[in-house]
Amino acid sequence: MEKLTKRKILITGGAGFIGANFVYKFLALGYSVIIFEKEGIDLWRLEKLKKKIEIHFTDLTKYDAVEKLVKKIKPQIVLHFATYGAYQRTQQDTDLTINTNLKGTINLVNACQKVGVECFINTGSNSEYGIKTKTMKETDLPEPDNLYAITKLATTAYCQMMARKFDFPVAIVRPFAVYGPFEEKERLIPSIMVSLIKNKDIKLSSPNSVRDFIFIDDLIDGYLSIIKNIKKVKGEVFNLGSGRQFSIRQVVTMAKKITRSNSVPHYGQIKKAQTESTIWLADISKAKKMLGWKPKYNLEKGLKKDIAWFKENLSDYE
Repeated sequence: MEKLTKRKILITGGAGFIGANFVYKFLALGYSVIIFEKEGIDLWRLEKLKKKIEIHFTDLTKYDAVEKLVKKIKPQIVLHFATYGAYQRTQQDTDLTINTNLKGTINLVNACQKVGVECFINTGSNSEYGIKTKTMKETDLPEPDNLYAITKLATTAYCQMMARKFDFPVAIVRPFAVYGPFEEKERLIPSIMVSLIKNKDIKLSSPNSVRDFIFIDDLIDGYLSIIKNIKKVKGEVFNLGSGRQFSIRQVVTMAKKITRSNSVPHYGQIKKAQTESTIWLADISKAKKMLGWKPKYNLEKGLKKDIAWFKENLSDYE
């Protein structure tokens, strides 16, 4: 893709795992990158980029402040990642979940609609589907089984209403299990990677828990495809996953083979953070058909690239 110099992109939650990867990518593409973050957030992922990006600390639940900033910035593209409640082990505050996810998203959408943007991508969640016994498709009945998922589903409905009623250029992405550089150290893949690299035993929950893992580079390509096609996909919801599911045992086995580590996995040592399904698999046929997108990384290829990054950045995970 050719560089798009001077085009402004606003990334909310830009200091987080997913958001930071998008910041690096869009800077490389020549965009002027602005991020919205909450006060007090650790900016360690963006340490090398602080002088190259514009950072605003703002509370998305305060509409007047959000509108004022959006009017000042006038972004062409908005990628909304700011969220709370995705990490069920530690993020259980009811008010914060509702206010951040629902009120914050509504405020941002309304401000962007008022100012006018070319493309707004709202990041939903595969948890909007709830527990299913088959591959998850965008037309499935949503059956969210926790508050986080309920708020995400509500933002999807709001964005679709804005697309229908006001012709707002928004699309919704439901990412599956994203992994890659800068992921939180407490998460599954980083905990496996660090242990393997250090030849330490790994404490895990069930070996049979399954996920549809998608490497961050493939997720970014999906968003780029939406930006390119926003006029024809306005109001649409897209699953972005690999289209294959793997058990935790399979991931550990594959990563051990790549690293040649002597680490031993110990299952049942960690309590499950959420209800587990025997099927956690994205139907990605819609994204393939409407966006011309498909994942470039299988799990082995993604893990190899991820492991190489972790080896170089191990000090950040001490």
